[in-house]
Amino acid sequence: MKSGTVRMYAPEQWGSLEKFSKFYSGTFSLSGTGKRSVSGAISHFHKAVTLRDLAKKITPNLDADEEELNQHGYTHAINSKELSAVLEGVILELYSSVDCTRKVVTEIYSKYKGIPDSTRKYFQNIKKGKIDDRFPEQLILAVTEASWYAGFRMIRDELTHHDTGSCHRDRDTGKVRYMHSGINIKGKPFVIEDIFEKIEQTFSEVNQFVGRVFAYLYTQLNDEPVLQFCGIFGGRIYTRYVAPSEAIDFHSGICDARKWFDLDGNPTCIFANECGAYKNANNSIQRTS
Repeated sequence: MKSGTVRMYAPEQWGSLEKFSKFYSGTFSLSGTGKRSVSGAISHFHKAVTLRDLAKKITPNLDADEEELNQHGYTHAINSKELSAVLEGVILELYSSVDCTRKVVTEIYSKYKGIPDSTRKYFQNIKKGKIDDRFPEQLILAVTEASWYAGFRMIRDELTHHDTGSCHRDRDTGKVRYMHSGINIKGKPFVIEDIFEKIEQTFSEVNQFVGRVFAYLYTQLNDEPVLQFCGIFGGRIYTRYVAPSEAIDFHSGICDARKWFDLDGNPTCIFANECGAYKNANNSIQRTS
C-alpha cells in the first residue's frame, strides 16, 4: 500500500488568522476556551464557505417549486425553505467567526478595563470610548470602522429566534430574493433583494475584520522559533522550527526532522534536496562545528 504525501506547512497560503494559529503558542498561554476560539474563528469561516457553495449548488432546485406552483396553483416551497436555511446558516457561521475572534481578544487583554465577555458589548464599549487607554489602536480601528456590524448582529439575533425565511428567483434578472416575514424592519417584512450579493458582501466585511484583528495580534508574537509540522511523507511526520518573521514560504525555518531521517536505516525526507529548511539546518551545524 502506497503512503500518501500531505504538506502541512504552507505559509504562503495562510491568511493572518491561520498564521496566528500556528505561532501563538510561543507567546500566549491561552486557556482551553481561548484555544477553541482560535480554531473556531477558522472553522466557522470555513463552514460558512462550504454552506455558501452548497447554496449555489441547490439554487436551481427553486425551479421545482415554481413548476409545482404552475401545475397545481400552490407550492410547498420545500426547495425555497432548504435554500433559505442554508443561507441563514452562512450568516450564523460568519457571526460565530467574529464572536470567536472577539473571545481571543478578550482573553489576551482580559486585564484591561472595558473588555467584556460579550461581542455586542465589546463593539459598544469601543465605539463609545469606554475602553482602557492601553488598548491597542489597531483593534479599536477594526471595530470603529466596522460600520456593518450593527445590521449584521441584528440579522443574526433575529435568525436565532425565528423560523426559516423564503427565497424566490426573479425570472428576468435571475437574482434570488430572500424574505423573512418573522423579522420586521420599520413594520415591514425583512427583504434582501439579492441574497447572494449580500452574502458575498458579508464575507468580505467579516474577512477584513477578522484578518485585521489577527494581523495585529501576529505582530505581538515573540519572534522565537516555534515547532511546525512540515507534513506527512511516507507515513512519517516531519517537523521544523520557524520564527514568526520567517514564515514566508516552504523554505523558511530550520529542519528538525533531519536529526532522525539523516541516520542510517531511516527514510530521508522527500523534499530534502530542495528544502531551504534542510539547507538552513546543515548550514547551522557547519557554523557551529
